[in-house]
Amino acid sequence: MTDNRSLIVSKESPHLRLFRARPTPEPGIALVLFREGQQLVALRPGDHLTSGEVKWGNYKAIYKVDITEHSFAFSCTLPCEGDAFEFRAQANVTYSVSNPATVVERDITDGRAVLEPLITSTMRNKSRNYDVEQSAEAEKAITEAVHKESETYDIGLKIIRFVVKLSLEDEARDHIRQLKQIERDKERERRQAELEGLRSELELERMKMKMDFYSPLIEGGQWQMLALQLANHPDDIATVAQMLSQQRQADMENQLKALKIMLEEDVIEGFQMEEASKRVLQRFVESFGPELETRALSAGEHKALPAENAVENAAPPAREADHEDA
Repeated sequence: MTDNRSLIVSKESPHLRLFRARPTPEPGIALVLFREGQQLVALRPGDHLTSGEVKWGNYKAIYKVDITEHSFAFSCTLPCEGDAFEFRAQANVTYSVSNPATVVERDITDGRAVLEPLITSTMRNKSRNYDVEQSAEAEKAITEAVHKESETYDIGLKIIRFVVKLSLEDEARDHIRQLKQIERDKERERRQAELEGLRSELELERMKMKMDFYSPLIEGGQWQMLALQLANHPDDIATVAQMLSQQRQADMENQLKALKIMLEEDVIEGFQMEEASKRVLQRFVESFGPELETRALSAGEHKALPAENAVENAAPPAREADHEDA
């Protein structure tokens, strides 16, 4: 609520003489005595004129100045950093007269009319240092600046209390809301990526455990045990099929490398070429055995084990005897 009381309560023109009652300030009132060619004399409650001042003063006027607390409130807009948006400021000011003589000399009757422009200027200068998202920091800085700079106002008034509340325009609030949503989305995506990373690590660990378990069975040709394990854990069939495929691929590459070296080194005779080719083809046939067995297991079929198939499908060794006879 704004206090509309005038600071200069009244002006009197007394004729002060010796032995007459000396002027005495009332509570909450200061007296300012004026005489031509002399400085103003201010009396606060408890102060008194001396007899000499009364006799020789020849004062022409006495002003009564209200020195109690006054208050007012006002609203304004303040620029943000970069001038893209504005703060809406609601300020509440409590002040009093600090120098009654200055108030009379400048004829200040309305403290608000003098203080509001000065305070607004201070607030605007300080608010430019803060972004629209920093309203709390701006409020604190503005309050400190107003109290500090008010001490330099040469107007005979002092600010006792000052409170400012900053709010935002709708456009600024939407801007902040969008920025916060972006930050929330970024945080959610970051956590989602961390979760996916953990899931990938867990899946890799599970795959490693499966490979550590099945590798000895495959390398040792323990097909019965492998079939039993897959029957109880059908979800592992894809993993085992991949391992078998990798093993076949490695075996085939090793066989081809060996054959290539033998050909390059010319260590195979013409009559041995046919036998070597048959052996390579036999390896290809054997390499497909585990895959066929795995597919049969996944389909619920019961076929011969790869090792047994390899034995049954192997070419009879009589060919070597034929070459020897030749």
